[in-house]
Amino acid sequence: VFNSTELKDMEFIRSYYYNQIEYVRFSSSVGRFVGYTEFGAKTAENWNNDPAELSRIRAQKEIYCQYYCGLWYTHVLTKSVKPSVRLHSTTPLGGHHPAMLVCSVYNLYPKQI
Repeated sequence: VFNSTELKDMEFIRSYYYNQIEYVRFSSSVGRFVGYTEFGAKTAENWNNDPAELSRIRAQKEIYCQYYCGLWYTHVLTKSVKPSVRLHSTTPLGGHHPAMLVCSVYNLYPKQI
């Protein structure tokens, strides 16, 4: 999770689910595992008492997040194209309204927006 150009401000979160229920989570801002169910609490306690596991999971932020987000920011997020907008009025087919305003946006990324 990050929302600025400062990659040091990002948070690494790894969640574990079973039957669509989150039972344990690691957050780099907390620095340890937290259990949300009885089984998750036991699992979190075991992982938190294992220095090798904590060291491995804490390194994930630098290994994956900062490296790949740095690449994305440099090569994708800084690139922009000015979108174009076209407005026009139309009469809907078989509609109850006499007119409808249509807004079309082009060259916008991501396209779902």
